[in-house]
Amino acid sequence: MNRGDLRKAARAALPKGAFLRRDRGEALFVTDAPRLSPDGPWRSALPAAGFLTRERDGLLWLIPGPEWLTRLEEAHPAPPDEFCQGFARFSGREIEPESLALFALGARVLDGGADDGRFDKRLRQRAAECLRIHPNPIHPGGGLYACALLTHLIKEART
Repeated sequence: MNRGDLRKAARAALPKGAFLRRDRGEALFVTDAPRLSPDGPWRSALPAAGFLTRERDGLLWLIPGPEWLTRLEEAHPAPPDEFCQGFARFSGREIEPESLALFALGARVLDGGADDGRFDKRLRQRAAECLRIHPNPIHPGGGLYACALLTHLIKEART
């Protein structure tokens, strides 16, 4: 996954003229597609492109779905750095909703959004929570390895 892959996939699914902006909340992007084309083909194109959606007041929020996290994990079976190595134990698990929200936050940073340190802090906190709650081999945390990989991609994009 490269810096613009999520944006390109979302843009390709949207109707012509719809805006696509980084969200400031829990999603990755927000768009006005429902206002422009209430029943357009984008309604099936976005899920096919791997996005979960929430709609309200003529706006649509896009969250990368589990497919994006799984693809990223599969593209990096060996952790690319020491930080990611610590999260490799979470690889291959069922993706949790908490990880999807966390991934969206990191993807906003990768897309060029401001990095105020929240992503790194929330990632570390969630991993600690998962390990505390379930210290045995069957613990939650599916998707956290993909989130850790995002930190690596963010560092690469900055250099």
